[in-house]
Amino acid sequence: MRNKNLGGDIVNLFVAGHVTEVYGPVQALITYLKNKKKDFKFILHPLPYSNIRFSKYGRSNTAFTILKKMRNFKIELLVYIQHVIFNLVILLDQRHKIDIYIGIDNLNAFSGIIFRWIGKVDKVVYYVIDYTPKRFENPVLNYLYHMMDEFCVKHSDYVWNISERIAKIREKQGVPKEKNIVVPVGIELDKIKIPPIESIRRNVIVFVSHLERSKGIQLAIEAMKIVVRKHPDAVLEIIGTGPYEDELKELVRKRGLEENVKFLGVMEHDALLQYLPTCGIALATYLDDPDSITYYADPTKPKEYLACGLPVIITKVPWIAEEIERRRMGIAINYNKEELVRAINKLLTDDNFYKMCRKNAIEFTKNLSWDKIFDEAFSKVIQ
Repeated sequence: MRNKNLGGDIVNLFVAGHVTEVYGPVQALITYLKNKKKDFKFILHPLPYSNIRFSKYGRSNTAFTILKKMRNFKIELLVYIQHVIFNLVILLDQRHKIDIYIGIDNLNAFSGIIFRWIGKVDKVVYYVIDYTPKRFENPVLNYLYHMMDEFCVKHSDYVWNISERIAKIREKQGVPKEKNIVVPVGIELDKIKIPPIESIRRNVIVFVSHLERSKGIQLAIEAMKIVVRKHPDAVLEIIGTGPYEDELKELVRKRGLEENVKFLGVMEHDALLQYLPTCGIALATYLDDPDSITYYADPTKPKEYLACGLPVIITKVPWIAEEIERRRMGIAINYNKEELVRAINKLLTDDNFYKMCRKNAIEFTKNLSWDKIFDEAFSKVIQ
């Protein structure tokens, strides 16, 4: 049954995307639609490097009950092929025409385009949250990735780009302005409560991410060896899990930092948004690679850090680093241990600078709610 919502239009929505354990735009879109509609359907696939074992297919009015569980292969290419097959099987089973199909990344958008061609989908939105010129080291896979991306850009009704940097690439590809939409990362502001500055643990430096080498947390561990000489009570808390976790724990052991670096594991998103405001400083130390996904992305965590009142130390990779520097919400650095040490020391000792960064961060993020961002995005799709 179709449902009336999103500006009063009749819409039957379907969302297909890839996820990890870390909360991001895919989960935010599901939450937004759940709050806006009585019923919609979704299929979520785990990225191969995550610890999630199954794809999940469900609908909002069953509180995201998993209706089907589908085990994934371990070979990356086979995983992605399987996910496309899953999508096609699920779409074939739909009894009613889908008004808006949102495919998050090119494989999922491809599935929607195929079904629009056979009349089971009306409009396809290609939602791009990850893009890089060098997505795969294997040149054949990388070529296929960009071939699929260009196919989806050409044949989708709308392209939602997570950043201006990706939107500019779409302009060069000839995407019309009305079809080329920037949908930046938002924040669930209603879940964040900012405590008085006197009650926070300013000595706690927090890092939240899926733990892989490209996130650069190894730099922070190396920096902590120096930081604790001047600030022995400083603690680095690492929240998350991932394929790089064991190596990071071994690095902590080798540096003798067991008392100053803590691994807290995965934290449920609502709990995380309650926990972050109690910390003092946040890190986003991405590896400096102009071909990285982060360079073209609008990463979630820096914005969540800022919304929680945390001054952010960030490497000069994503666009948000420029805003953090310009608006004095933290410190933007190169991927350099000495620069990181100096930045941590400044935020631990300079009270006036710290308070200014905290105030500016809260002010900057007060209008970045996911509801506002998705409301605007859908207003351009439903016309």
